[in-house]
Amino acid sequence: MIVAKNNIIVKMEQNDPAEYAILNPISGSFDIMSKEEHEMYLNLEQGEEVASEMTEYLIERGYLFRNRKDYEKSLRDAYREFQQEVKDEQIQLMLIPTYSCNLACIYCFQHGIDGKPKLISKETVDGFFDYARQEFADAKIKPFITLFGGEPLMNSKAQREVVSYIVDKSIKEGYELSAVTNGYDFVEFADLLKKAKIKEIQFTLDGTQQVHDQRRMTANRKGTFDRVLAGIEQAIAYGMPVNLRTVTDKQNVENLVLLAELLDHKGWLDLPPERFKTQIGRNYELFECYEKPDHLLSQVELWGYVAKLAEVYPVMKKFHRPDFFGIRYLVETGEMYLASFDTCPAAKTEWIFDLYGDIYGCTASCGREEFRLGTYWPAVQKDVEKIRTWQARNVTNIEKCKSCKYDVICGGGCGVVAANKNNGELLSPDCRPIQELYEIGLHFYRDEIRKLTEACEEECAEGVPDQAEVQHGCLICGSPLIYRETSETQSCSICGRSFPSKIECSKGHSICDACHNGDVLDHMETLLLKSTEKNPIRLAKMVFDMPTMKLHGPEHHSMVPAVLETAHQNMLGIRDGGKIRETLDRGKEIKGGSCGFHGACGACVGTGIAESVYLGALPGSKEERGKAMKATASALMAVSEFGGPLCCKRDSITSIEVYMNMSDRFDGVEEATFVCSYYKYNKGCLTKGCPYFPTARIG
Repeated sequence: MIVAKNNIIVKMEQNDPAEYAILNPISGSFDIMSKEEHEMYLNLEQGEEVASEMTEYLIERGYLFRNRKDYEKSLRDAYREFQQEVKDEQIQLMLIPTYSCNLACIYCFQHGIDGKPKLISKETVDGFFDYARQEFADAKIKPFITLFGGEPLMNSKAQREVVSYIVDKSIKEGYELSAVTNGYDFVEFADLLKKAKIKEIQFTLDGTQQVHDQRRMTANRKGTFDRVLAGIEQAIAYGMPVNLRTVTDKQNVENLVLLAELLDHKGWLDLPPERFKTQIGRNYELFECYEKPDHLLSQVELWGYVAKLAEVYPVMKKFHRPDFFGIRYLVETGEMYLASFDTCPAAKTEWIFDLYGDIYGCTASCGREEFRLGTYWPAVQKDVEKIRTWQARNVTNIEKCKSCKYDVICGGGCGVVAANKNNGELLSPDCRPIQELYEIGLHFYRDEIRKLTEACEEECAEGVPDQAEVQHGCLICGSPLIYRETSETQSCSICGRSFPSKIECSKGHSICDACHNGDVLDHMETLLLKSTEKNPIRLAKMVFDMPTMKLHGPEHHSMVPAVLETAHQNMLGIRDGGKIRETLDRGKEIKGGSCGFHGACGACVGTGIAESVYLGALPGSKEERGKAMKATASALMAVSEFGGPLCCKRDSITSIEVYMNMSDRFDGVEEATFVCSYYKYNKGCLTKGCPYFPTARIG
């Protein structure tokens, strides 16, 4: 047996009797263990044998593996999934119109940046848009542009002209626009910016007026709080999404409570997160950024403070819900978020372009000659080797990360901080205190975690008949299984062979081990040939519930046409097994991943297969060939509206619904709706963005 490296155990403080959380970011599993189960797990780590039930559960959840091959495959699969996630992420292009600023904060990342204050020229702006157009032409999602600085929104005639020029270019070329601003002059720019499609405006408030004005003032020591607040109000009034950031250290951390009360009084904390969200940024020593380094907080100190404040002042949980490296995501969605092999966006999902025509990888590196990656203007010159090094920076290439159990949570940390700490060595770690932060986070969200685990326990207990311990549904009909104390000779409902078994379907079906472990399409064919269901939606749900049917996979390409053909036959009261097998066989010819690699979702093509088999279409057919292609095209159009990531259940049901609406084959069939119960297993679920997500069907 192989114990997974990334198993993390955290004792749940204040739980009586003692309980322990176990989680693994590779498998995406999270569970609560009793004290006895925890002791059994520790014995297992020492190589001792434990109860088989415990072992099987740990294997099922991805905490334990039978052999090295299975374990390494799980790591490769997780890495591929992460790479695809990064590839699909929207890229941020940060444009710096100036490094100068109208404030004189007691901390500033710009300290130490050489160069005269200057404003970007229109020619340089043109060079930026030319570069972006060519360099990111193949991006899956069009990048968005963020104005950064310095302060990008200073109210001078020259700066207003150049920002207006950038806004107009962004509108013309179809870019979403964001801005990171201190907010001092935002009101003067609001009407100009609202012409564009605004993705987000980030403001900074470091506390209530007295505290904020002591930390973020103009060069002549004038306070800025009132003007920043007016800017936020204007952005909200214009419907611009606001991201309010507070830079926190020992001087202002306790003032967060009063700030939260102020924002709550204004009603901003009641706005939906897509309109107003907050972030607590830790003030930290990046280069020469802070006048008083003794006031800095470590990550553990900061979030420990925030958690303690939230215990006493409930408004703090309304003000900000910390992420704690995925714990918030867990309590909000019921699942762990994706393993992160890299948490440094530099030169991957983030690029910086400054007023001098220089290219950098991230905000922490901009303006530093040692981190410059090339130029975009007046000529394009890229330091290919430097860029490759940044793009290769992940925990698989950082030697010190390879043996760390927290590697795919920490992700290697910030590349710039790592280089600063390790003599410029980029492929070195910026370690994060994951264990300590998980301890704080699990305590912070303890009530929600308790509700989550109780809900899971109730869900597991629902619908279990008194006469049997039901673990899985019947492979043929999905009905509960009865587990008897003694074996009885039974006849396999699939192959007809006699075999001894203690397990039988509550509706009389029996399946031998050979058939139970057989091919999913064989199981699908057996289910469909025996079915009487006339509605394709309900029939598809029966197929989804087969134990051998995976969450995603090419079997869905066969399922869609086979379900449509079978349901239609059931309506007519006939059974043509040859046509059902033909739909299954044709679906097998569509490769997995065709949705992304070929732009043709196999489930959608399945509707074309169904129409082709029904009409007997051939490549030389005229009307029949056209109808088959129209079926596929209609389904593709509907599925394309979701974008991604893939969900074979969503795309299959959508394709079936589209076909039912365009064909007269199902006229008069009893209506049925599909409500998804598989979302909890799908890391890429669109949740409320999917029409089949449970809450989407309410009302």
